[in-house]
Amino acid sequence: MSGRTAPMPPWAQFFLIPAVLLVLWILGQTVGHVILIFLVSVVVALTLNPLVRILRRAHVPRGLAVLIVYISFVAAIAGGVFVLIGPVQSQVQDIRDNLPSYTDQAQRRVLDVQNWLDDHGIHVDAQKKLDSAIKGIRDKASQAAGNVVTYSLDVLSFIVTAIIIIVCSIYMLLDAPRIHRFAQRLGGQGAGTYLRRTERGLSEYVKAQLLVSLIIGVTAGVVLWIYGVTGLFTPGATYAVAFAAWVFLMEFVPYIGPVLGAIPPVLLALFISPITAIWVVIAFVAIHQLEGHVVVPQIMGEAVGVHPLVVIFGLLIGEQLYGLVGILLAIPTVVIVKESVVYFSERLGVARWERVERAPPPVEPEPPPAPPAAEAPAPHAEPPQPEPAPSASERREVPTRMMDAPTSSDY
Repeated sequence: MSGRTAPMPPWAQFFLIPAVLLVLWILGQTVGHVILIFLVSVVVALTLNPLVRILRRAHVPRGLAVLIVYISFVAAIAGGVFVLIGPVQSQVQDIRDNLPSYTDQAQRRVLDVQNWLDDHGIHVDAQKKLDSAIKGIRDKASQAAGNVVTYSLDVLSFIVTAIIIIVCSIYMLLDAPRIHRFAQRLGGQGAGTYLRRTERGLSEYVKAQLLVSLIIGVTAGVVLWIYGVTGLFTPGATYAVAFAAWVFLMEFVPYIGPVLGAIPPVLLALFISPITAIWVVIAFVAIHQLEGHVVVPQIMGEAVGVHPLVVIFGLLIGEQLYGLVGILLAIPTVVIVKESVVYFSERLGVARWERVERAPPPVEPEPPPAPPAAEAPAPHAEPPQPEPAPSASERREVPTRMMDAPTSSDY
């Protein structure tokens, strides 16, 4: 019996693909929180498994290797939070304390703009629009401050979910060889290749995204600090760490992350003057031009390997299902889905949808060209002379085998 699988006809694909998507959507609506926990656990396990494999090559027992990797992982996150939480919290509190003075500056600026509009006969009540915007911001802030109980319950739910994710991912790492063998028993050798390929794609994406976010966040912080020292944007030197941390986090959101990262400093600059805000906008445009043309092509490359439209739709679906968490998980999920589609298309032998075109009209063959006339030999051509035989010393210098040619063992 042949090991090949008959290709799935296009009519079967036409019904199967929408059915699979419908089932996934129903599962997402009914047991969405469970799927979210499972998905995050899979992403964490697949991302950390290469580090466990490196320790296993050093003959470290798997349980101890998982423990070392997880302790290092948690310590790195806790260390980063510990280093940044103090300056970020202090600078955010300074922004909140100085917000009344910033609003007073903005009102004075708006009053100047209102006078200019009145002098030129432009009937726009800029002061009223500013008062409405400030009132909306204060209402949102007071509403957020009043939801302490809701936020406490959300934090408690987040802690419980995080503990479940950690436990699930630890079990996945401990049983990774068993899961690999089970997948090969079910799906053959291709299933093991699929797991390795998915793991490699996720690891490359996470490493590249961390490096890109770190570079852009540090660059934004340094540029805003320079702005503050030179007087272009005075709060830039005071709140450089807070702005850098915000830009670092927003870089994990594809496509719209750079815009979200620029919003707080631009808004703060608007409270000072429109010219200051323009300088800050110019800085972020330059930073993200550097990101798009230098940093991302050199570091990210083809880490995801899918069309940008697929990534955008993945972001929209993730935001619709799980909000901000769904946006952060969109790219890892797209990587997993891409490798799954490749594996199942190979496994099921999905036939390609090809367009049938008309055959081109036959072309009459041209008659063969006439053979060229024979050329007469040159009148004084000398017959070729045989080469002289090498002497005995020259024969001894000719090698009998290629010593420098690489053998198959060198590869």
